[in-house]
Amino acid sequence: MNPLDFSWMVGRHVEVSFSEPETWFVMFGDSLTISVTCPWRLLQSGSIAVSSDDHRQQFGLPAPIDAAERATTLLAGSVVKRVEVRDGTADIFIDFDRDWRLEIIPLSSGYESWEVSTPSGKFVVAQGGGQLSAW
Repeated sequence: MNPLDFSWMVGRHVEVSFSEPETWFVMFGDSLTISVTCPWRLLQSGSIAVSSDDHRQQFGLPAPIDAAERATTLLAGSVVKRVEVRDGTADIFIDFDRDWRLEIIPLSSGYESWEVSTPSGKFVVAQGGGQLSAW
């Protein structure tokens, strides 16, 4: 399997979690996880349903938003249909059924933004500037 082939995500369910101070985890089961230290957003029919920037914001609600819990709840029962990694930026677009899309969006020209170990044992890192490195 090509280490830059992310089709192994197709057909899987996801859960999202957060670890202080800044790492998000998109978990696909079987210990397969994308570790994310850049912004992400979950879209439903093209509109933002929740994002990493919403985490701990209250927005006049009864309690602050737990973005990980909300993303996991919104995606409950959905399966990955397609994955795209954009050349040059290392953006990841994960499309689910029911018109959901998770977008992981690197913003730094210097910092690593996300990393993942593939089922074949390869390790892929989104380097600063949007390049991917695999070994």
